[in-house]
Amino acid sequence: MNTMKWLVKREYWEHKGGIFWAPIIVGAFFTVMLLISVLVAVLGVNHGDGMHINGVLVQNLSAQMPLEDKLNIAHGLSMSYLYSILPLLAVLAFVVFFYSLSCLYDDRKDKSVLFWKSMPVSDTQTVMSKLFTILVLTPIIPLALGVIIAVIFALGAGLALQSVGVSVLGTTLSSSEFYLLPLQLLACLPIYILWAFPSVAWFMMVSAWSPRFPILWAVGIPVIIGVLLSISEGMSGVGIPHAWYWENIVGRLFGGFLPGVWLAFFDVTSHTGVRDGSPGGLEILQASWAILGYAKVWIAIGLGVVMTYATIRLRRFRDDG
Repeated sequence: MNTMKWLVKREYWEHKGGIFWAPIIVGAFFTVMLLISVLVAVLGVNHGDGMHINGVLVQNLSAQMPLEDKLNIAHGLSMSYLYSILPLLAVLAFVVFFYSLSCLYDDRKDKSVLFWKSMPVSDTQTVMSKLFTILVLTPIIPLALGVIIAVIFALGAGLALQSVGVSVLGTTLSSSEFYLLPLQLLACLPIYILWAFPSVAWFMMVSAWSPRFPILWAVGIPVIIGVLLSISEGMSGVGIPHAWYWENIVGRLFGGFLPGVWLAFFDVTSHTGVRDGSPGGLEILQASWAILGYAKVWIAIGLGVVMTYATIRLRRFRDDG
């Protein structure tokens, strides 16, 4: 257990830029842009004679605004976590993609694999520590950072609305959605781990094997196969399932890095309450866990286990860099 702990710490310190600083920088930039937008909106409303909507001064709008409209605004602010985390999830997908691709190749490239093989650390422990860091540790920071951004934005927007006479901050902060939504999305983390595992396993296997330019092998092999299948179908017309390959192999492989993409791969709306429009946290949680009822999810996980075993074996014998 202590060995795994130190191996995970090693992974964190070696990839701190992607795991920690990348979401921090993007989150800080996104927060500043949001606050600037709110500030510009408030200044625009208060400029000159003020802004009028249907002949009513915005500052006097709250008195004439129906309660339902105020509740809708408060609901939008309470859902701010769902929107504020989107750029962080894009960063997460980018980091996981390149981390998986380079983690074992770089060890061979700089010959550090020879040092680690001289230590009392097995190849299994090394591979599993990298897998744990990629799938478990890396998503935690964006999820936590999203909470901070959502709170800042909700407070900023609520105070801005308060300054023009629309009081919804108290309703927002007393909404259960404001507090439950981060927990509901955090409960989707096990689904992301299972969803991303086959894609990460493929990239790590290529990283452990590739003599040079692992991205060309990891991306090029499935894409070239797909192109060849499409060309063969176009020339022969014998019914080669090239469309199925593009969707279930290439699409699934690269879509595995994107959180939430699993909702587009499965029809889980009929028994989870998800309908057209913007789903809430509970609906997303229900739909996410519902994908475990599909056999192809478990088939992909089984393939991920096989590729992880192959990665361990490849690392054992490929140390030439």
